[in-house]
Amino acid sequence: MKKVTALFFGALFLFNLFGYRFVVEYLQNKANAQLEARLDNNLYNDSQLIELKVPLHLPYLTTWPDFQRYDGEIELEGLSYKYVKRKVANDTLYLMCIPNPQKTHLETAKNDFFKATNDLMQNTDSKKSDNSKTVSFKNLQGEYDEYSFMLNTIIPSENALNFWPDMNSQNLLSFPHISPEQPPDFQKA
Repeated sequence: MKKVTALFFGALFLFNLFGYRFVVEYLQNKANAQLEARLDNNLYNDSQLIELKVPLHLPYLTTWPDFQRYDGEIELEGLSYKYVKRKVANDTLYLMCIPNPQKTHLETAKNDFFKATNDLMQNTDSKKSDNSKTVSFKNLQGEYDEYSFMLNTIIPSENALNFWPDMNSQNLLSFPHISPEQPPDFQKA
């Protein structure tokens, strides 16, 4: 019974670390494949499409008479969109996109699951939150921590101070001067 319990909790721990990402990725790929099949068969309403205009600063562009089928995706303001078709007219790229609510929903669910399993829920109404959790999460984010970046200065010994010669003008003038001339010819040894 102990082994079964240990295996269960080990599997649950691994799922919390990595497994949910694979599950969500699988579901997103499946939803994308279904949406692409609908788009390839023109099973969508043109009123659902939104248009994105991207200026192109390229010479010698040709204007396309019609839209072409195009695959891709973009995220705007937290919503996922799938490219349906594109067209180049004059100096502008026109992209027609359709919302992808399944991917948006799965991405939101993945983020919520991550927050819930890692105890990152932030309650703005309650001021009783434990500061140790907040500080440890902030350190994971890479915020500046002044104590971890303190420099330890070491006072050099007197021998190390005398290592470099005194560089005054007289010492600098005594260095040999190399005048520009042709380098010697290379001779094989």
